Amino acid sequence: AQLTPGSQLARGLAGALGLVIGSATGAFLKTAKKDAATAAIAQLLAQHMASEAVSVEELRSLVQAQRKRFGVPADSKASEQWEDGALIELYEALLNNLLNGPEHDAGDLPALQRLKAALELDGIVVGNAHRHAAQLLVSRGYSGLEGEPMRVATDKLLFLSERAFSDEGPEEAGVYEMGRLCQVLNIAEREARERVAAVSKALYQQSLSAVADKVDAHTAEALAGAKLAFGVAGEEAERMNTETYKQIAADQLAGGRLAAQGKVTLERARGVLQLGERAATASFVAVASPILLKDVEALATRIQGGATAAENLKEAAASLVTRRDELGLSASAAFSCVEDGFMATMRSLYSLACKDARNKNSTQALPMLDKLVSFASAAELVLMNLPVEAGSSPAPFTMTADPLPARRLYSIFLERNLAGEGPANAAQPADLARVLELSEADEEVARIEICQPRLLELYQGCIDTSEASGTPLSQVKADVSAQLSKFRLPAENVQKTTLDVYKSRLAKVTGRVLKSTEKEALDAARSFLDLDRSKVRLLHIKAFADTYQSSVEEAMGRDGVMQPEVQEALYQLQERLGLEDEDARQIYLGVIEARLKKLMVPVRDAWEEATYTKESLMQLNKERGRDIGDDPLADGSGGLLGIQDSPTVDGIRGARLMTEFCSVVEFYLINKVLKKDESGKAEDEYPVTVGKWLDEKSKEEMYGIFAWNAVTCQEAASKDQWERAKPHVGGILGMSKKQQEKVLVRMVSRWANTFIKNKIADQGALSTEDISTLTDWVPMFFGIDKDVTKDMVQSTNKGIIQNKVLRLLNKPSVTPDDINSLRAEVDSWDLEIKKDLELSKPQLKGLFRVECAGVLEDPDLSNSQKVDGIEASRESFGLGEQEAMDEMSAVIKTRTRACLVNALGDLMQGSEEKAVLQMQRLEILVAFGVSAG
Repeated sequence: AQLTPGSQLARGLAGALGLVIGSATGAFLKTAKKDAATAAIAQLLAQHMASEAVSVEELRSLVQAQRKRFGVPADSKASEQWEDGALIELYEALLNNLLNGPEHDAGDLPALQRLKAALELDGIVVGNAHRHAAQLLVSRGYSGLEGEPMRVATDKLLFLSERAFSDEGPEEAGVYEMGRLCQVLNIAEREARERVAAVSKALYQQSLSAVADKVDAHTAEALAGAKLAFGVAGEEAERMNTETYKQIAADQLAGGRLAAQGKVTLERARGVLQLGERAATASFVAVASPILLKDVEALATRIQGGATAAENLKEAAASLVTRRDELGLSASAAFSCVEDGFMATMRSLYSLACKDARNKNSTQALPMLDKLVSFASAAELVLMNLPVEAGSSPAPFTMTADPLPARRLYSIFLERNLAGEGPANAAQPADLARVLELSEADEEVARIEICQPRLLELYQGCIDTSEASGTPLSQVKADVSAQLSKFRLPAENVQKTTLDVYKSRLAKVTGRVLKSTEKEALDAARSFLDLDRSKVRLLHIKAFADTYQSSVEEAMGRDGVMQPEVQEALYQLQERLGLEDEDARQIYLGVIEARLKKLMVPVRDAWEEATYTKESLMQLNKERGRDIGDDPLADGSGGLLGIQDSPTVDGIRGARLMTEFCSVVEFYLINKVLKKDESGKAEDEYPVTVGKWLDEKSKEEMYGIFAWNAVTCQEAASKDQWERAKPHVGGILGMSKKQQEKVLVRMVSRWANTFIKNKIADQGALSTEDISTLTDWVPMFFGIDKDVTKDMVQSTNKGIIQNKVLRLLNKPSVTPDDINSLRAEVDSWDLEIKKDLELSKPQLKGLFRVECAGVLEDPDLSNSQKVDGIEASRESFGLGEQEAMDEMSAVIKTRTRACLVNALGDLMQGSEEKAVLQMQRLEILVAFGVSAG
């Protein structure tokens, strides 16, 4: 588009150029052609700059013609100096004149751009001109130009400079020139950009005002040019275009409805402003919706005033449709507007109800909630009669409320409903929950908060009334069930409530033995509350455990023996207190455990007497605060101070320990601590044990003494009693059968080792009778496995054989007979030389060499028999094939050398017969060596 300045700007330009013309004309009369050229061009510009009939190209041609006429054509070196002086003076004159003009004149920029194009000024010249103008403006500031005029001139210079520099490339050049300008003006670049943008928006807004006044094709072209010329950013231009479109829409709706040609005007405005359909629609809806919203608010006020008939609501919906058409709104936009209006009213009612609820003012909150539910129902009916887009239907009219205040309002509403105090036509709590979009979980929480205390009160009231009047609880159970169904409480909350009620009944009799009437009342209450015994089990334990425990302790007495009739009475007490069998047994076992610990004190003392030295026992008693005097029988053969309650069994160490342990076992069995199976046999598990009261080592030593005495006792009566008590002693000590057997085996092992050592010391070896005693009699007498004693005997003989091997290896010479004897003895005890005797490799090789030499020198064996014998020897001594071959080769070499030496010695001594024997042995060795390769 051609840029044409306005008339006001043209007059300003003419005035500015007139000064140049006046001075240049005077110069023309006195000076040369160049000055005349300047005057001629100034005169030309003054005549044609403001004329719309002369285009920029035509104006440029006229200027070029004048330059040629006066000898300063373009692209001439002679003209460069003149251009830098005369033409820039013309450009600066116009620029400075524009700075003195009005603040936002849309013709300033086109005029400056027209002059620049006509004079064909490059970027450097323009940059210098603007910089010089800035310097001049700063000097004017020093001369008194300040305040608003200074701000206007500075803003205009920044804007004109930025637009002038943006026309030149590259971009870096424009940035550089703007930087120089800002430096002169002492303005930060960021501030400069903001001030330029402000001027651009102001000028573009002037162009938009023209669009609002007149929408035609010329306006659209001018607007597009203004946006480009003024450098308005795309997003900012779109925002300003949108606001202008809204203004046009407001003008078309000024009469409360869309003007006759309103749609056409708006469509044309949308094209001129280059708005998308969605943006234009949204802008129109933003203007038209508030008008429709006033009608919606009026309707909402009428609905709040009281019940409105369905027909009236349908008519109201029809009037809204008519109003929608008058405003030109789409069905969906109108529906959203109506829905938003109704929602605002509903939220207002909700806020008022919340405020009253927070202030604990339920009387005010309840009418507001009634109005809220009623309004939501009426609004939903109106919305259902409003047409919407095809294929869609209006959703239920509800609001999303915060869970906590919504629960509070629901609780108030529900409480009134349960009390039956609401109006006859009052909505149900479910209706309020739906309107507030209360989740099932939140509704349940609110229902529990209200209904659970009511249910508790209901149960307690029924039970109290029944106890006071004697009316059976079964007669009121139906009414309670009906009320319970109305509460709609979760099963777990109902059960919790019933347990709380039962707990409160139980609290009245806690800690004492129940009377029969109290037991019957509790059972009746439990049945009424639908609680079985398993559900109240823990409550009864907490209430009556101490009572039952005291009764057990009293029944057990000082001697700890509970008679059968007393046990039967305890069972009846258990039933009276409502304790389960297992719970009563656990309490009973607790009493047994406490009594057992007391009974174990004498057992411990007796064990210490049997095992501690006199000095250690005295020190221990001193630490415990006991002074029993100088007891001469600290080994357990006598009681305290040497006085015994009962005579001891001869040869028994720890006789008192046996007596005390038997007392513990008797206490255990008489009081039926052990459970019995269906056949009447006692179970293996001992429910009450010593536990950690004694350490494991002490337990094992105690049991070891008791078990040993029980087995070795020679007195028949005591032996029988102790044998029967032995497994119970181990069980009471908390030892398993495996542990008991292990302890007994250890005791037997000690005796067997002593027996073996004594026999070895006396005889040097175990006789057949000794071995029979160990392998046959000991297992039978002590009741242990034969393998145990067999292993002990084997282990003992293993040590003996190892000693024999060491003595054998230390002999000056070892014969094959010695090896055969060793092998026979090893085999007799099912031992292996290579594995069980723990010999080193050199020791095994030494034994192999002795046996190998005997086999090699045996004249009665064939070579194959010798090979078999050597192979058997190799395997028994655990040597590898190569190891055996190396040892055999060494034996052959050694023995053949020895035979030669011996034969030579015998021959020199004149013993030819012995020499022959040596040579025969040599022959046998050599023959085997040759045959074996």
